Amino acid sequence: MRVAYFSEVYWPMISGVSMTLERTATALRRRGHAVRVYAPAYSLPAGTADHPGVHRSRARPLILDSAVQWAAPRMTDILADLRGFRPDLIHVLTEFPMGRTGARAARILDVPLIASAHTDYERYAPQYGLGWLIPAAWAYLRAFYARADVVLAPTREYATHLHRRGVMRTGLWGRGVDTDRFAPAHRSAEFRASVGVGPDDLLVVCVSRLAPEKGIGELIDAWRLVNPSHPTARLVLVGGGLLEASLRASTPPGVHLTGSLRGTELAAAYASADLFAFASTTETFGNVVLEAMASGLPCVVTGAGGVLDMAHHEENALVARPGDVVDLSTQLTRLLRDPGLRSALGGSARRTALARSWDTVHDQLLLTYVAYSLRNWQAA
Repeated sequence: MRVAYFSEVYWPMISGVSMTLERTATALRRRGHAVRVYAPAYSLPAGTADHPGVHRSRARPLILDSAVQWAAPRMTDILADLRGFRPDLIHVLTEFPMGRTGARAARILDVPLIASAHTDYERYAPQYGLGWLIPAAWAYLRAFYARADVVLAPTREYATHLHRRGVMRTGLWGRGVDTDRFAPAHRSAEFRASVGVGPDDLLVVCVSRLAPEKGIGELIDAWRLVNPSHPTARLVLVGGGLLEASLRASTPPGVHLTGSLRGTELAAAYASADLFAFASTTETFGNVVLEAMASGLPCVVTGAGGVLDMAHHEENALVARPGDVVDLSTQLTRLLRDPGLRSALGGSARRTALARSWDTVHDQLLLTYVAYSLRNWQAA
């Protein structure tokens, strides 16, 4: 197949959406499919060439989050490029300039349009003081998604949420995990030492963008309750974002920031921990939780959003009540105090991850693509 993707976020920007798209594009190319990615221009790492098959549009930093580029795509240029590429379908992953451009191009070229929903704007908006925009945002999203042949949700829970908001033509596009890349075998004494953790100390890791909607403030507050009774334990925050500068300026006791990590460093960060903590309530899936599970980590998560698709209380994780910092600290304390519970939940977590392969996810996505391409061909 020949698939064109449109997204506001893509490599080298680090987010769940950009990394899912990067992995999907790579996997489809390896299977012999042609892929073209339309994305904003991001500053590339020094000495690094762009990924193959990418068309970049000029952009400027988003006001709310300068890590995200707000694109200004030129429709004439993109249409010319698309006509040369000859896509069988267009898949839009974001709902703003790049997504709107992709939707318009699909109509002009008369090819199927697949959309996917990745961001729970309804939960994000209050974190930025924009809760008053939610009714207007849903009106916009309903109109945007109505252009698509199908809107893919990462979990059944989020598909149900879309239905409640009037988005009815939905399907599923789940997530997998590379259980070789993320595995207990990558545990590293060097990484533990680099964050100030001794051989007998306990290390809690959180991998996340450091942004308000990710529950970082709640996790820090819970850690302040935990730390006095576990003074040698360390909470390590892996990632960058809006809150990074303020956290570095006033790092709470027992907290260490590594900045963003990728590749083998990220795998070592997970595997070198004794448990994983994640307080976000805004996830439509929660890729980092599945990566932590693959690394054999017992997890403490907040019981809201897409993480509940994989995290089950006292089976493979501990689930804290949303918005309850005291309960979050209680669940963290349970794991810090009980090595047997850490071992049991970590083993169950690893088994959960082993059952979720990316190959199966890509198989299902391609079946969706074929189904809608055939439907379009039959209609013609």
